[in-house]
Amino acid sequence: MNPFNSFLAPQLSDYVAYRESLGYAADPLNSRLKMFDNYLAKQNLEPGLLSPSFFLRMRADMNNEARSVNNVLSVVRVFFGYLVRCGYYKSNPLMDIPPLPLNEIIPFIFSENQVGELLLAVEKSIRRESRYFIKDLSVYLAFLLLARCGMRVSEPLRMRRHHYRPSERSLYIEKTKFKKDRLIPVPKTVDREIKNYLKVREALGDRHNPYLLAGTP
Repeated sequence: MNPFNSFLAPQLSDYVAYRESLGYAADPLNSRLKMFDNYLAKQNLEPGLLSPSFFLRMRADMNNEARSVNNVLSVVRVFFGYLVRCGYYKSNPLMDIPPLPLNEIIPFIFSENQVGELLLAVEKSIRRESRYFIKDLSVYLAFLLLARCGMRVSEPLRMRRHHYRPSERSLYIEKTKFKKDRLIPVPKTVDREIKNYLKVREALGDRHNPYLLAGTP
């Protein structure tokens, strides 16, 4: 049974068989070729040569992230190179189709001085009014844990009081991003800040909130 449905189904099947004869794995080649085949079948085109403008339209129509679209285009480009060698096409219609730009996330690395300046700025932003003080102090402590303990962004917000172990100066993280537990040592300066924070909460009557970092009582 031919897994392809478009007018290029015979050529696609021959190409897959050719690749397998060379020892290449079927996936992810097959899945990406099927995406192209399904798109081509939905266009209800008459059999014939495909132009570069068709592939520009296909690239725009594909509802996937840029990396996935580029992977499909790359596989289809090699397929049409095969069709050129077989004599179906004189030139590869995808040769000049550029890939979509990737949304790369480039981390910004802070120096030690910059980290200190950031923490100082957050500390200075703490409002002294009673209705804001605990919330702003919690934000400052969250920044401190991220910067000085290497915690991930969501971890301080999920921590409960019993995760803080003052006798060991450590923080216990349950079920991390990779589904594992880990124990984080707390520097002395950060440990003092945590203890001071908890004393302030107790002085303001916030004793029953189970989370280590609380918002406005």
